[in-house]
Amino acid sequence: MLRTRLAGDAASRQSADLIHQAGEQAAGLTRQLLAFSRKQLLQPKVIDLNRIVTNLHRLLQRIIGEHIEIQTAPEASPACVKADPGQIEQVIVNLGVNARDAMPRGGRLMIRTVNIELGPGEPVGELAVGAYIALEVTDSGEGMDEETKKRIFEPFFTTKGPGKGTGLGLATVYGIVRQSHGGIEVESEKGKGSTFRILLPRVDEVVDMPDTVAVAAPRVAGGETILIVEDEEIVRELVCEILRADGYRVLATDRGSEAARLAGQEKGRIDLLISDVVMPEMNGGEVARCVREVAPRVRVLFVSGYSENDMADQGLEALAFQVLQKPFTPSVLAAKVREVLQGDGPTFPKSV
Repeated sequence: MLRTRLAGDAASRQSADLIHQAGEQAAGLTRQLLAFSRKQLLQPKVIDLNRIVTNLHRLLQRIIGEHIEIQTAPEASPACVKADPGQIEQVIVNLGVNARDAMPRGGRLMIRTVNIELGPGEPVGELAVGAYIALEVTDSGEGMDEETKKRIFEPFFTTKGPGKGTGLGLATVYGIVRQSHGGIEVESEKGKGSTFRILLPRVDEVVDMPDTVAVAAPRVAGGETILIVEDEEIVRELVCEILRADGYRVLATDRGSEAARLAGQEKGRIDLLISDVVMPEMNGGEVARCVREVAPRVRVLFVSGYSENDMADQGLEALAFQVLQKPFTPSVLAAKVREVLQGDGPTFPKSV
């Protein structure tokens, strides 16, 4: 938002750009840590890994460099799994970058998908017997000795020199795969390259990943009244500023009890409750119940940086609710608010 306001001031805009870049780097590091600890809020869809691999080919070539030949060999039949497409793309990119670093003088990178049946006596981690899609990433690089292989998924473990890696690339891959109910194994010998083999449960549902990237919808202004409950002042003020700029009437508080009082005072004029999930006084679910006691038709949008399991621990496991994951941009918040407001009805049950 600051960068937009400073569009005509080149010197100040450059400083704002540096702040933005530092923030993105910090957010990226946090996402990697969340992925390793399997605490990310995923958005799983039925996707065809063949499409993911094919679509990433050109991007990987730019990232990895022309000195490495990239080959892809998608399975002839659909390779469908249920996973977060963005996270699976991150897995492939991380493995590609890892392979690049193992081939400083060039080489070959092969990415392929294979339909397999995992039978008794063929364990990969804790995976059960059944149908899987194997995503294999093979490089012709330096390879690893047994001691290195044992530690490659440890967070912050790296064989690279200072300043050349965080040691979170493969740890992130491991976390994403495990959170996607999959397994991963590695084959490597010193001087003979490496193969990372990821197994994800195969599904036979219709793929709901579009062939083209959707264009972000323009921001739509509204005149509804929105009640925001968020204990982090920075986040609360940012959300208020974004929504007020879009024409909404905004009420805000950091406590659930105050939210219920404001809802009663407004006498049914609140159209949407935006609430954090984990807060000191009462959690988001409890706040929503209190507000709906005095405003039964209010719609609810939870904002959270926690995983589905953590939200379940807050009593939200079986509820029908909408969630916006932190961090988010002003345009993403605005679009989600309109989506909830224009829905068919309340997005939170009156009773459980």
